[in-house]
Amino acid sequence: MVVIQKLLALKEIKMKTTVIKINGIHCKSCKILIEDVCKDIKGVKSCCVDVQTGKTLLEYDENFDFAVFKKEVEGLGQYKIEIN
Repeated sequence: MVVIQKLLALKEIKMKTTVIKINGIHCKSCKILIEDVCKDIKGVKSCCVDVQTGKTLLEYDENFDFAVFKKEVEGLGQYKIEIN
């Protein structure tokens, strides 16, 4: 019964996806670095960076805080989040 309740609670978590442009990505190492940092950001479930365009596909839940994401990624160095 407890397992069923936990599974039902997980289904209630609303996942969202968005594409964010990150300027300053120029190689595969940049991609790996950003994707690795995203693993540690609360609420981020997946992150996929396109080296060619800088477009980053984020999948996240309601615990995601964009300000934290921006601070962590831009804190790595030469990266800048582009907001439309």
